[in-house]
Amino acid sequence: MHMRVARRRLAALTLILVGAVWNGVCCGQGPALTTKSPEVLSAIDRGIKYLESDAAKDDRTGAHALVGIAILKAHPDQPDHPKVLAAIARIQKAIENRDLDKANPDLDIYSTGLSIIFLIERDPIAHRADIEFLLAYLRARQKKHGGWGYPGRDTGDTSMTQYGVLSSWEARYHGFNVPMESIDAVANWLLRTQDPSGAFGYQGTIAENVGKLVPQQEVRHSMAAAGLGALYLCSHMLGMAGQPEKPAKEERIPSALREIKPKNARSDPSKYRSKIDPKLVREAEERGNGWFDANFKVEVAQYNLYYLYALERYKSIAELCDKNAEKDPQWYSDVAQFLIEKQSPNGIWNSGCGEVPDTAFGVLFLLRSMKRSIEKAVAFGEGTMIGGRGFPKDTGDLVVDRHGQAKQRKLLGPADELIDALDDPEGKDFDRSIEQLPELPQDKIESLSAKHAEMIRRLVSNKKWEARLAAVKVLGKTRDLDNVPVLIYALGDPVPDIAKAANDGLLRISRNPTLVRFPDKLTDSERRAIIEKWKAWYQTIRPGADLDL
Repeated sequence: MHMRVARRRLAALTLILVGAVWNGVCCGQGPALTTKSPEVLSAIDRGIKYLESDAAKDDRTGAHALVGIAILKAHPDQPDHPKVLAAIARIQKAIENRDLDKANPDLDIYSTGLSIIFLIERDPIAHRADIEFLLAYLRARQKKHGGWGYPGRDTGDTSMTQYGVLSSWEARYHGFNVPMESIDAVANWLLRTQDPSGAFGYQGTIAENVGKLVPQQEVRHSMAAAGLGALYLCSHMLGMAGQPEKPAKEERIPSALREIKPKNARSDPSKYRSKIDPKLVREAEERGNGWFDANFKVEVAQYNLYYLYALERYKSIAELCDKNAEKDPQWYSDVAQFLIEKQSPNGIWNSGCGEVPDTAFGVLFLLRSMKRSIEKAVAFGEGTMIGGRGFPKDTGDLVVDRHGQAKQRKLLGPADELIDALDDPEGKDFDRSIEQLPELPQDKIESLSAKHAEMIRRLVSNKKWEARLAAVKVLGKTRDLDNVPVLIYALGDPVPDIAKAANDGLLRISRNPTLVRFPDKLTDSERRAIIEKWKAWYQTIRPGADLDL
């Protein structure tokens, strides 16, 4: 009797266990796929091989940029891959006229945003002038309500807007000047075009205010991921979530040069204060997260790969802002399994955007492209060199001598302490600080300049010539176009070494070492001619720039 009961219990337990295993397999709860799973790596490799092949042809600017991004994300040690160089050439062809006033058919919002992201991924220093132009072009296309959309149409397009926001985020966290007024405007547009359900539609219908949301048209998964991901990116840039906001770079440089602040004035006037209530942003994010919790899908009817690329972006930035990152999230495993099953033997995915873009989207999802971008941006904020190239991370005592040789030398302390010393011109460490500042390794100079640009620029008008020379050398090493007006101003310095250093810095930024010859002995008329030549050059890069020097 007892044996029969035991057998029945064992049989029931076996059925329960079999059912649990079966449910786990059917519902995606089996062993999770990760970015390091052999099946995933194999799918990435097949996709990259197709993108590298001659069969992968799509002459759209954005398609070239997508291929370049995918290759660089998969193989960051191949910045000169033929397809990467082809993408650079295609972008430079598209922007050769550099006209901000006319919409360029080769630079739709998708292509503009993707080109910015690609050039930043490859080398934000080498491509700084092109990135600056593309950012200006993007700003010129932004609509009055804050979104981006088709030329000649008043409505904002959620699909396009996500690429305007994403490229702005990438640029801002790699040291470029992105006006926060622009981000505030697009965040406001996103808040007012959210569907009451928490999702987003295609062409946004603007609600009178955030508290009275109106139903949107063509609500679908791809637009929900696009809108919600863009909203999270805006909240991150505006300092409403995640890590503290970095101050925007000052736009009117010459006037700031003449501003002298007292030692105890520690506030940063360039810190942008959004007009948006952070509570409204959080509520909108929660509505969107709730919609996805209830409606999550891997396979959708239209533009599946495009959607999945946006989904990974939304999930990754939400993990950062909400601080709820999972090591091996189930959503990634479910999508990875789907992509592996849907990939053709020759590595292609195609769900409506074209074989080249869709294959790039698939590769970028499997690589967790946005998560990698976040890791790089956070690293940059902590002081690593733009692009991850140059000196190793631990460079506390490493400096470069006048012959370009790395050597050990005891600094005042951490690099940020040099900047603290500069805040007190009469302090005992000021002279040592200005002596050591130009000798810092390139990664530290880039980091300090990104965080303390205003203070370094003000040194160009310091009464001590040594401080002016140090500042000019530092600004010239950053290759930052925002520093050009200051360096042009420094061309008028009465100390010959400072004027010469300013010209050297401008030549480095322009990437044209023969653009302006600087004679050893300079007459006043020659100096004025050199200043006017640099002004003219700068205005070809930034048309309409105010150079009130």
